[in-house]
Amino acid sequence: MIEGGTVVPVPQPGVELVRGETTSVPFVVQLNEARGAVTGTTTVTAPAGTTFAPGQTTIAASWRPGSTGAWNPATNVNLTGGVLNADRTQMTFDLGPTAGSHSSGQQWRYLFDVETPMVAAAGSSSMGYVFAGSTPGNPFRAEGSTPTTIEVNEQPTVASVMSVDPIAKTAVVSGTATPGATITIGDQEAVVQDDGNWSMTVEGLQVGSNQLVVQQSIAGEDYGDPVTLDAVVAALTTSLGANDVTVTSEADGWFTEGTEGTVTITTQTGTSPTGATVRPGESLSWTTTLPEGFEAGDLPATETVDGWTTEHVVATDSEGRQTVEVKVTNTTTENREYAAAGDITFPVVSTGKPAADGTITTVFTPPTSYTSSAPDASTVAKAPLPLTATVAQRNDIAQTVVVTGSGTPGQQVTIGDVTETIRPDGSYEITAPFTGTGDLEVTVSQEIGGTVHDEATVEFTSVEGGTLVGVQQTRVNLPRNTTSIIPIVVQNNEAREAATGTVTFTAPKDTIFQDGLTVLGERRSGTAGGWESDASLDLTGGVISENGTKITFQLPARAIPAEQQLRYLVEVFTSRTASAGNRQLDYTYEGTSSIGDFRATGSTIGRVASIDPSAIRE
Repeated sequence: MIEGGTVVPVPQPGVELVRGETTSVPFVVQLNEARGAVTGTTTVTAPAGTTFAPGQTTIAASWRPGSTGAWNPATNVNLTGGVLNADRTQMTFDLGPTAGSHSSGQQWRYLFDVETPMVAAAGSSSMGYVFAGSTPGNPFRAEGSTPTTIEVNEQPTVASVMSVDPIAKTAVVSGTATPGATITIGDQEAVVQDDGNWSMTVEGLQVGSNQLVVQQSIAGEDYGDPVTLDAVVAALTTSLGANDVTVTSEADGWFTEGTEGTVTITTQTGTSPTGATVRPGESLSWTTTLPEGFEAGDLPATETVDGWTTEHVVATDSEGRQTVEVKVTNTTTENREYAAAGDITFPVVSTGKPAADGTITTVFTPPTSYTSSAPDASTVAKAPLPLTATVAQRNDIAQTVVVTGSGTPGQQVTIGDVTETIRPDGSYEITAPFTGTGDLEVTVSQEIGGTVHDEATVEFTSVEGGTLVGVQQTRVNLPRNTTSIIPIVVQNNEAREAATGTVTFTAPKDTIFQDGLTVLGERRSGTAGGWESDASLDLTGGVISENGTKITFQLPARAIPAEQQLRYLVEVFTSRTASAGNRQLDYTYEGTSSIGDFRATGSTIGRVASIDPSAIRE
């Protein structure tokens, strides 16, 4: 017994298949014993990547008596009744029964038309066959294959950039190459399709020029020269951003402990605004860093409007400062254009008394692939200016004190019940009453938005009646029916500038002041020593009243050093009939100066001698 019987396959030389063409592929069997009335079936399978041409219902047979020689037609052993399967890769045929007898050693040959598509992969394969049947009582089965090859039809690498997505920062690169080859760009790969086309989306590009090197490889080996492309990712810019940030407060922009304010972020420019495309699930945000000692007030709840979700996120940075992020997210499944945005506002409060101005900074984070023309902005939360205070004037007469200094423009300073507004240049002047004499003090409070921010206490000494006083003079004799000089002296115990005012004299009994009176002035330093005439002290232009018994002069402005005495020589005319006895010249020396009001009062005694009555009769 022979395995498979005595009909055996005969190996054939390889057949080269050409893409785009139809090629005849044979198989041959040999009878190793005589047979007659052969019947059977034949199944053939096309080489990989190929198909059988349609219409092959009968395959003509050829024969020869041995393993050599010419092939001759043998219609009596044709394959008939061919059936092609759906994908045209397999056919089945019937054989016989054959007529006549077939001697041992005969060979039978059959040719099949195989179509090779243009996209067929290169390589080796075979056309398989099973030639099975029997003669009465003697079965056979010849199973074999005819080798085939498809040449490697290398194609050059063709590549071009088809499109660039500046938002995703990707580029679609397509081209043609050898079917089945691998195309590599960077660390990304694509396999060339059977039709020679290939395409891939290159990711991870940067803004600007991106050099893409396209390499084809076949069976793990680089083939051909690489192709270099330039994928240019356009720089996407938007005017969305931190175009400005401001802060206002209930105290005109100043902050002290508990002061409430509002931060306003200008998100869009007013001139030719541009928006940004936001991909699904991505965001743009404004993050504001508050100064130390500030925190956000009550923030809005998260809300979604028209596919945009806005949320306020409070955090603390590495320096312990509070941050407020206003985040806007595209919650749809499509790219959305975020164009014109309104101002963003949120409340803030100062939790302490700032010692210095604090900087509020807002940083804009644009959507992926965008840069902003306004990436950040900052403003200043103003700390109040420190309060300074000094006594500018003290009025011992009116018992008021003038305090000057500096503070926060537009805010208030208070002493007791007296309040003044600090000038735009930061200076102030406030006049407040005091009581008592001796060493005194008053406290100045600076209020920011109605809240006391800081205080300053100033000290001063008040002298009862003031520091310009009258000095008692010795009695003066007043002869009748003539003029006499009565001196008055005042002493300045505190240096003062721009001292000006009036002096009023009241004539002694039985005396008057004469028209055109000039009162001569003298001065000296200290309480002793000679007097020095000083024409600048002379009093002229006095106004006489009350029948010549009162006269008032204007005191010219002058500086009066400390411890200086001023003496005025006042001339009076004593009546011929004046009664004898003492009487006095009263005076009031008063005015104002750089250190406050002054008022000195006093009198100088005059005496009229007793007279002989007979002298009166004469």
